[in-house]
Amino acid sequence: MVPLPPAQAGDNSTADLTGVIRARRLKTWRRRLIGIGIVAALIALVAVAWFSPLLTLKKVQVSGSRLLDIDEVSNSVLDDQGGRPLPQVRPGRVEDAVLEEFPKAEAASVHYAGPRALKIEITDRTPVIAIRGESGYRLYDSEAVDLGTVDTAPKKLTVLSGGGHQPDRETVSAVIRFMGELRPELRRQLVTIEAKDAMSLKGRLDTGKQKATVVFGDSSDSSLKVRTAAQLAAEGRTEIDVSVPSVPVTD
Repeated sequence: MVPLPPAQAGDNSTADLTGVIRARRLKTWRRRLIGIGIVAALIALVAVAWFSPLLTLKKVQVSGSRLLDIDEVSNSVLDDQGGRPLPQVRPGRVEDAVLEEFPKAEAASVHYAGPRALKIEITDRTPVIAIRGESGYRLYDSEAVDLGTVDTAPKKLTVLSGGGHQPDRETVSAVIRFMGELRPELRRQLVTIEAKDAMSLKGRLDTGKQKATVVFGDSSDSSLKVRTAAQLAAEGRTEIDVSVPSVPVTD
């Protein structure tokens, strides 16, 4: 019987296969260790950033509001969050806190603005009625939120008068409900509204081409009432009663 030749380098022998397997395992472990090292480094960086005094919140930029004192908003956020590392500051929580403390804001959008700053964009509530008083005009939005007092009523904003007396809370609420249901284009046509009580709403309509005095009655069906009145005013009617909008009465 002829003996087998000894294993030679480069042959597919058991010794060579074992060496290849060992080399592959070493290469795989090397890759794994490098990956673990990278992850560990990232975790360390995040941990440093999370607690680092170099990233503490120092500045809050506030913009977009005409109803709020932006310095007051900025100081409020700094009092609550100042000195905290920026990665620990949650924009959503800041937004909720701003809206709770400053009800004149309808929305607040908070973003990071650098390693130590926040930027807050405020969206004001929209006034739907101005009520004339001794100290000026008090503004309210469609949810009856008091938006403060101004010396002059904003242009295109309906002004409420009480027909010689200050309207009570129930009357004001009825007028706000009436105005809050109107689309902006309809609201702008209603120049003034007068209310002796919650059941006796009356207004002055200006379509741009025609003016009319309109009796609305209570606060129900406001959109239908104003649309009906505007159509009749466009036909030249100047005295209109739409307290029952399906059966309007004109001069």
